[in-house]
Amino acid sequence: MKTELTDRNYSRQSHLIVNAKYALTPTEINLILTLLTTIKKDDEDFKDYEFTLSEFNKKTKKSMTTKDLNNTVKSLMGKPLEIYVSEKKWKIFHWFSYFECDGSLITCRFDKALKPYLLEIKDRFVISDLRMILPMRSSYSKRMYLLLKEYSKIGMRTFNVEELKEILKVPKSKQEKYSKFKSDVLKKSEADINKFTDLEVSFTERKRGRKVIEVTFTIKKNHTDLKAFISLIRELYVNEILYYTKDGRPLKCSDKGLLYYSDTMENINKVESLKLWEYLHENKAKLTCFQGNLFDEEEVMNKLKGN
Repeated sequence: MKTELTDRNYSRQSHLIVNAKYALTPTEINLILTLLTTIKKDDEDFKDYEFTLSEFNKKTKKSMTTKDLNNTVKSLMGKPLEIYVSEKKWKIFHWFSYFECDGSLITCRFDKALKPYLLEIKDRFVISDLRMILPMRSSYSKRMYLLLKEYSKIGMRTFNVEELKEILKVPKSKQEKYSKFKSDVLKKSEADINKFTDLEVSFTERKRGRKVIEVTFTIKKNHTDLKAFISLIRELYVNEILYYTKDGRPLKCSDKGLLYYSDTMENINKVESLKLWEYLHENKAKLTCFQGNLFDEEEVMNKLKGN
């Protein structure tokens, strides 16, 4: 039986998969998570997942070529994931049993050994929204989001630094100095998660002597992630001046939700729009539409929800 890519954006993974040891590129993670959305909760077995590259690119909003896919799959097939239940009990898996490309048609199947962790999940699992993970460019950010999402209801998660490096398979070059690990993994993940997802996180360090041995993340609900911010603007500030560019051009959002320059009524292309949305989100407190009325995130989100 075969199944195609769907509009579904949510997927489930056992906490054992989320906490497994593996190292993947952002593209490899995107491929896995996109295909995970094809799995239904009541599926009893993995199916052959069949799709075209154009369908994949449409769902992920990427522009992968056939050559890119071929290189990604070959690389992915050589990168197993490792689950350690204890020091003497461990399992090593491959994500997929096979990939096949026939012209524009691509077919694949998850490895059957993953059934207990993706289909027959009996205890803890993590539900994630693909749309929040795809925009993050760092593989560490994507993985840290899933690791912290597991503890979102608890509101806190502590990692032993060395164990976290093992889970993420951080290369030795980034392990030599904690400052490098902190900037490239911890700080980058913190910024990306706060910017793109439904979580708002921050971390503190615990030292033994001069060495940082633990980091503790606090986890809150993020009401001002990028998607929510864009929805807010499209709902409350249509055709109002959002911002003046350096050369004095007024930027607005149309009733169709598109950014445009109101001095010439010029619509902005998708690539530039994404960059502008990110810039507006990062500088939201300075936007013209909020001036004279101090930006209160809770207040505007309540307006958006109709409270």
